[in-house]
Amino acid sequence: MGILDFFKRKPTPAAFADIVMKEARKRGFDGPMEFDEANFRILMGSDNVVNLHNYYHDYCQASRAGRANVMAKYANLFVRNEIPASFAAARRNLLPVLRTRAFQQAAGLGPAPPRGGAEGGFATTAFSDDTVLMLAYDSEHVTHVLGAGQLVEWGVAVAEANAVALDNLRDLGAEKFVQISPALFASDWNDAYDSSRLLLPDLVHRVAGTQPVAMIPTRGRMLLSASRTKEDLLELVRCAGMAIDDEGRRVSTVMYAFIDGRAERFVPEDEEVARALDDLRRKALQEDYADQKHLLDQHYEKEGVDLFVASYMLYKGDDERLFSVTVWTEGVETLLPCADRVAFGRLDEGGKGHHAGIVGWEQVVAAAGHLMTPEPDTYPVRYRVSRFPELASLGL
Repeated sequence: MGILDFFKRKPTPAAFADIVMKEARKRGFDGPMEFDEANFRILMGSDNVVNLHNYYHDYCQASRAGRANVMAKYANLFVRNEIPASFAAARRNLLPVLRTRAFQQAAGLGPAPPRGGAEGGFATTAFSDDTVLMLAYDSEHVTHVLGAGQLVEWGVAVAEANAVALDNLRDLGAEKFVQISPALFASDWNDAYDSSRLLLPDLVHRVAGTQPVAMIPTRGRMLLSASRTKEDLLELVRCAGMAIDDEGRRVSTVMYAFIDGRAERFVPEDEEVARALDDLRRKALQEDYADQKHLLDQHYEKEGVDLFVASYMLYKGDDERLFSVTVWTEGVETLLPCADRVAFGRLDEGGKGHHAGIVGWEQVVAAAGHLMTPEPDTYPVRYRVSRFPELASLGL
């Protein structure tokens, strides 16, 4: 290994946290800091944290020279910006943000509470299958996603605050897109609100015509197709997957079309496009379920609850298609993810596991749905199972 390879090496998470805290001290932060290794975050007192996942991703992706710029960018996370006490003072800095539905649950179970009042969770409006609309206060250095309690303090309804935020978004400037193929366009604002522009249908139509299809794979990227041909939609999915891999900060794996001035889920008619989109969704679910399992495991251990949180595992079949599998084991109270297939296992007297067979999800629900109780307030959804089904009813 050469000296240049050494400097490009990816630091361990713990080493990276140490780098971040030393950088914060160099830049004048004199408050408390403690590395929470289990959740990969830095605790700063009782009510503020810096989550390191995106920070670490950007740092590792950057060149050696570019890492200094990443450090300078994220140093602002250690600047405490207070949110104004009145709505009148705050309104010009409100902006809408779209986030994955898993974002809210993760914040409630482990990471930072919403700024501006944790009670009641975030100020959230349903948007699509995998995405919610939230409100952010955009300060000079940091974007704060607001809690519902903040709106209560201001005495303003979510709908009113959303309308103000949308007006502010319109005022941020004209469209900035780059053309990546004859029919495909990628947003190029790079101001952390690229995905939010999905809320501006007039802008989308100006760029991609009368029947655009859009995707917002990450916070910093909106992709538009002016065409609905198989080839262009496959390219749209491919570009969305690349953006998620390269940029992180995933938002949505849904395709959107515009109906009556609003972005709605678009279901492609072509089977190959639908399969590609489903595979992208499965990869996102694997990440969300893994994060959820980590947080739930910590929560149940802390509460002294004996409950197994099953994994959502991806495999590739002989036809090269992805499929997901989870495991339902006899005698183990479990939270099951919603997977394509369920593997059933039995334990012998010595506690050794034995594979009893694999069954498709729809067949499992038909035969044993009465044993599966949806777990409240989970996204992605999980089902609590305590009793083991009769294997004969599943054809095993």
